[in-house]
Amino acid sequence: MSILRLSTRPVAIGARFLGGIRPDLGWYPERSETRRCLSMDSSVAGLWGSLSNSTPVAYCQQALVDLHDLSGLPWWASIILSTVLVRTVVTMPLAIYQNKIVARLEKISLEMPEIVKQLKMETAVAMKKFHWSEKEARIMYNHSLKKQWNNLVVRENCHPAKTMILLWGQIPLWVMMSVSIRNMVHMLPDPSSIEAQITFTELTLGGFGWIPNLTEVDQSLILPVAMGLINLTIIEIQNLVRTREPSRLQKIFTNMFRGLSVLMIPVAATVPSSLCLYWVTSSACGLGQNLLLMSPRFKRLVGVPQVPSEIARPYQHIKATFSTRIDGLLAKVGLGPK
Repeated sequence: MSILRLSTRPVAIGARFLGGIRPDLGWYPERSETRRCLSMDSSVAGLWGSLSNSTPVAYCQQALVDLHDLSGLPWWASIILSTVLVRTVVTMPLAIYQNKIVARLEKISLEMPEIVKQLKMETAVAMKKFHWSEKEARIMYNHSLKKQWNNLVVRENCHPAKTMILLWGQIPLWVMMSVSIRNMVHMLPDPSSIEAQITFTELTLGGFGWIPNLTEVDQSLILPVAMGLINLTIIEIQNLVRTREPSRLQKIFTNMFRGLSVLMIPVAATVPSSLCLYWVTSSACGLGQNLLLMSPRFKRLVGVPQVPSEIARPYQHIKATFSTRIDGLLAKVGLGPK
């Protein structure tokens, strides 16, 4: 199939009707739409169409096809391999960098108590010397405190906004990969392209096990449920390794992500299995990435500085905390040990 695709690439673009002339029907007048549809469906379709035809998605889609042709693997293995490569080459370095930023922020926060103490003394002296009011002293104190914090941030190059760098890189990449796989299933952006038709045919034959056709949904629901369980596991693990009591906002976000993970199961049950396979593989890679970045040995290996909040034995801590919570839950329902 790959040889056929390569031989047909020069005619990848389908027949175009120029000057309003169609070979099969002869001349016909070009229509001009005068109505503007302002419905929500048309807006969403227009946005989705723009994304589907965007340049980044085109490059991503072509990269998937090239990897499949070069590796000679069936499409299910090509999707898994491409996902693992992307998560390793792109998101893993971003995750390591984000961990470095978080560690640096924690380290400079340890310097703040001494700075606060010194600023309070200087402010008290300045109030007597310059006859400041309480309001003036508070303004100058807050200004000096913010300046000292900014100096520490600049010194360590750890702006708090950089703690979101993983999301900035991971979400657009996830969207591009998802749209690229959807394009291949629906033979977009040009259904008349021979290359698109070949790729679609290969996807119908490139499945595995209980999913021989990757263009159809997973009727068994194994992949959608697996994705939901993996995402819930990631959330619970992140919750278990917290050394401090979560704030009210953190609890809200945790519950929100739990709900989103469950909500994604019926969504995944309606998409082609090739797309669901990508989502499951991406979530599994995310779980492995989170577990790996908990290891103190790996953190030192990649240059993440040690901080007081770091857990010396994270995996044992997760196991012990999980067992304690399960025992507490069983005790509440009257199933605990007597």
